[in-house]
Amino acid sequence: MNDHDRDDENQLNEQQLEKLRGNLRAFHDYLQSRAAQNVAQFAYSIDGRTFHYEAPLTLPIPVGSYVQIVTDDDQHYLGQIITKSVVKREGAELGLELDIQRDVFPEGVNMSSVTDRLRVSALEGTGVLLGTVTADSIAPTSNTDTFQTATLDRADAALVSRYLAGPRRNASLPIGQALYVDGDATVRLDAGGFNRHTFLCGQSGSGKTFSLGIVLEQLLLETDLRIIVVDPNSDFIGLDEPRPREEVNHFRPDPLSPEAYDELVGRYREATEGLHVYRPKTVASEDDDVLRVRFGDLSRTEQGTVLELDPLDDREEFNTFWHVLDGLDDREYSWDEVQDAIAHNFTAEARQLGLRIENLGLADWDVWCSPGESSLVDTLDRSDWRCLVLDVGTLGSASEKMVVTNAVLTHLWRERNRRRPTLVVVDEAHNICPQEPADELQAISTDTSVRIAAEGRKFGLYLLLSTQRPGKIHDNILSQCDNLLLMRMNSQSDLDHLSAILSHVPASLLDEATKFGLGETVLGGKFVQNPTFAKFEGRISVEGGSDVPSTWAKRRE
Repeated sequence: MNDHDRDDENQLNEQQLEKLRGNLRAFHDYLQSRAAQNVAQFAYSIDGRTFHYEAPLTLPIPVGSYVQIVTDDDQHYLGQIITKSVVKREGAELGLELDIQRDVFPEGVNMSSVTDRLRVSALEGTGVLLGTVTADSIAPTSNTDTFQTATLDRADAALVSRYLAGPRRNASLPIGQALYVDGDATVRLDAGGFNRHTFLCGQSGSGKTFSLGIVLEQLLLETDLRIIVVDPNSDFIGLDEPRPREEVNHFRPDPLSPEAYDELVGRYREATEGLHVYRPKTVASEDDDVLRVRFGDLSRTEQGTVLELDPLDDREEFNTFWHVLDGLDDREYSWDEVQDAIAHNFTAEARQLGLRIENLGLADWDVWCSPGESSLVDTLDRSDWRCLVLDVGTLGSASEKMVVTNAVLTHLWRERNRRRPTLVVVDEAHNICPQEPADELQAISTDTSVRIAAEGRKFGLYLLLSTQRPGKIHDNILSQCDNLLLMRMNSQSDLDHLSAILSHVPASLLDEATKFGLGETVLGGKFVQNPTFAKFEGRISVEGGSDVPSTWAKRRE
């Protein structure tokens, strides 16, 4: 055999070997795929409260989704997936006999069989048992509900709906649909759960404002709870204004007929009859109330802080200011009356005080009541309102926003013994109760918020704090929040912070927030039976403060 013939033979052998390798790989992949498909879907429980499971990769059971578990003795359970991971296990060993010509292999090499071991990928994880399923009920499990083997599969929408509807003594607040369910399963909040403090967080663009509006609408429709909204972005100034039917239906899975829409709007208008929108006089319409407070509505400490007076560094001015206030007989004095009293005090310290006021421009603030004008604080003392929306976002300065907020929080705390259930909603809460206050006005609002968070519940004062920066909220306030609405949050450090402080939602469920779409959330706390994944739907009212339309980015024709 010459060299040319030998090269041709070697090339032929290599082609045959490559074909053999390809056939073996294809056969191996086929067997591996069949093995993965044949992974058993099973679960077991050793405590009657939780379960472990294994399932094929193709089973669509995201973390937070619902599963139905059926034991060998036909006992049915509803469960929720808490953790999920992919594992690879050693599978069967394969022995293949090769019926091939010897001359395929290089000289001196002989192969008549191949041994291979499959590696099978599968899902495994843990979950919680939500209840024992019977024809009539879904009852809580006990430590006797243990089982060694059971089948596991996705729960259908009807079963999930039964669980979410659950037996409740309080009003139910429909806020959207459950995630990871094939079909409609309405998620309802237990209204009684709002007698605990609530924390709502989500990054910009997560749908946080839209979703908060749905919660407020349902509280107005289904409860008698009084609500105060501190609105720094003018997002809720249209809370009493229903959208047209076409817009309402855009946010609903089940469009409303004209008759159903009219009935809903009629109920909503009735529910918002006692809703008042307070706006600065520069932007207030005829239908709005004017957002203003008396200087006398503030505590002495708050008043000194507005004037940026330090009791020690500015002791002469501070003392003069103190005596000026003591000379005012009526506690309900206005800013003009304070200025007039200072102007009629002819001491050098009073002159310095007057210059300070002039230099700070305090007299030009829109937030002050003139003599004889009513104050927002007067309304707080009345009983003829249901909801107050405070549009602090259009005030001229950050200090004015803080003055209004402090006046409200301080008054509510001062009058706490009246025990009138009130939900205080604070948007952009990191500016009102930060972990590290930037100035004295923030320090005052933070201290008052800490008091309300710690002791307010027994007096009927409940907080609902909303922010996109959970790590900036004071820990002593965040730790008192028993309810959580978590929307999309990409920051792992923020999620770790929440997990460390809020223990009522497992960390694995919080981590799912990085995958959420618009309006999606995980709910945990007293207003749901168990941590629940949902998408907010069904907004009724007009949303203010929206972004500027990006029509400038449209393609030119």
